[in-house]
Amino acid sequence: MEIKRFIEISENDLDKIVNKHFTHWSQYSDFMNLEDTINKFKDIYIDDTSIPFGLAMYDGAKLIGFCILKEQCLINYPEFNPWISDVMIFDEYRGIGNGRKLIELAKAELKKLGFNKVYLWTDKAPVFYEKLGFTYIQDVLKNDESGYGRLYSI
Repeated sequence: MEIKRFIEISENDLDKIVNKHFTHWSQYSDFMNLEDTINKFKDIYIDDTSIPFGLAMYDGAKLIGFCILKEQCLINYPEFNPWISDVMIFDEYRGIGNGRKLIELAKAELKKLGFNKVYLWTDKAPVFYEKLGFTYIQDVLKNDESGYGRLYSI
């Protein structure tokens, strides 16, 4: 497995990431739109000098997943940082340890930047993160105030 920052990947792979992210997450949010998603992924998350930036995971030449590293994630909780966010493994590569590997690689990238603790929130996969050793902290209000998720740290 190899990890690359978004700035290092092809435009075609970045388009795959944007489309996968939008297609999956827009079904859960009435506030999400494609133009904003494109702008975030192509303008904000390609920076490689500091967080936020995106990480793409490859198996050889094949793009298999991605995540975003952020200084802030939930506007109501500025005291928690940094974050691993928007974690996604493409469907055909799930269930064989790639999610675990992506999280480990993301944690290693944050460690290189001097962060020893990391946060994430989820409302879809709490058991997955608990299996990886993340500790539940509290329930947190989503940015769009459409409900709550669970905040974790490791």
